[in-house]
Amino acid sequence: MKLLRDVAIRHLLTIEPHDSLRRTAKAMSDRGVGAAVVMEAGNIAGIVTERDILLAVAANRDFDSDTVDHVMTRDVVSGKPGWDIMRAVRTMIEHNFRHLLVTEMHEPV
Repeated sequence: MKLLRDVAIRHLLTIEPHDSLRRTAKAMSDRGVGAAVVMEAGNIAGIVTERDILLAVAANRDFDSDTVDHVMTRDVVSGKPGWDIMRAVRTMIEHNFRHLLVTEMHEPV
């Protein structure tokens, strides 16, 4: 069985909480990714996803002045590199999300 370390994306897009929604959406689009890890002072502060960006559009947020910290998920559920794929899938289904950050020692892998 494959493990998360075998399929995890290695070059994550990282942004900062004070980055604008526009800058974040552009960076995600440019990189072709559906999520970005929000880092603050070297620690994981949250995650922002395409869904968060879509909800910001629906809420008519100002993409130039509003920042990621207003729309990101702060309580990030993460998987471990040694998890098998089925455990990761069950976790994603249980928490109703499409992106699972893989961490080790509280650091993105």
